[in-house]
Amino acid sequence: MNKMIMVDPGILATVQDKGRIGHQGEGFLNSGAMDAYAYEYGNALVGNHPSENKASVEFAITGGVVEFTAPTVVAITGARVEPTLNGEEIMQDRPVYVQKGDILNFRHLLEGRFAYLAVAGGVQVPSILGSQSTSISVNLGGFHGRQLAKGDRICIADYQQIEQIDSRLTKTKIDIPSSFLQQDCLDVVPGPEQEWFDQNEWHKFVTTPYQLGQHINRMGYRIEGPELSFKSENLLSGANLNGGIQVSRDGKLIILLADRATHGGYPVIAADLGVLAQWPVKKALQFRQVSLEAAWEQLRIQANAIDEIYHARLWHLVTPSRMMAKRIRMLYQQQ
Repeated sequence: MNKMIMVDPGILATVQDKGRIGHQGEGFLNSGAMDAYAYEYGNALVGNHPSENKASVEFAITGGVVEFTAPTVVAITGARVEPTLNGEEIMQDRPVYVQKGDILNFRHLLEGRFAYLAVAGGVQVPSILGSQSTSISVNLGGFHGRQLAKGDRICIADYQQIEQIDSRLTKTKIDIPSSFLQQDCLDVVPGPEQEWFDQNEWHKFVTTPYQLGQHINRMGYRIEGPELSFKSENLLSGANLNGGIQVSRDGKLIILLADRATHGGYPVIAADLGVLAQWPVKKALQFRQVSLEAAWEQLRIQANAIDEIYHARLWHLVTPSRMMAKRIRMLYQQQ
């Protein structure tokens, strides 16, 4: 079986896909990629269809170093890095052809918090409850239910078989988007408990800058800033939403993320996700209210961009057969 070897997995590397959807009511964590957009367009770059939910490796806080035992196509997306292949600089957000023995190095994250290594055909680990995502706290899914360690040998697909299937697609020109790190604010949609906050508190929330706190991880981000007050009544426990903003009794904000608990009993607002996952620690965090329709439109724009990347079949531009054809064409032009 073809494999990639974790020469240096960094601080926290795990196998993730879109998450274990549909089992939260049974007490299972959703988990999944923290920056779903970066994860999905990485898969599109290497030829994995958006509907296939192929697993990638998510690197948190730091990047990593990976060696390959067989040819394949990979892409690095998400947090900004300076990747090299066998010591030579390569581009991020582009498909890259690797061969047996090649070493991919992207140890240092320059900006952002989560980087994704997508591989053609996806990371080959068992699917549990419809997902290959890792839930570390309960040792479920991914690579033996744990974070990746130095020396781990992760199975990957046979690229030659994948290439035969995808060769029927049509190539088009396309500009590859980068992660949405340029945004100055985080879009929020009022949640089901909006009426628990009066207009003054809501105005405070959407007009006053906040800051990421010291406690940030895959479960959630604590937010420092003005405290919010709300009704003194007790709230019945309900399902915790990915991106939901819980407001505790002392008025502190916690944004719930991929590895959040399955249920809770604090008033919830609602927030962006991928943008928040990559938000710089020292950058002021400003919330901006948008309508539900506007939020759905943003998701449609992202989905269309991912679909366009996939149908451009850019991975074929870096494969040996395509590069050889380009060299032959250049030789004829020189004659």
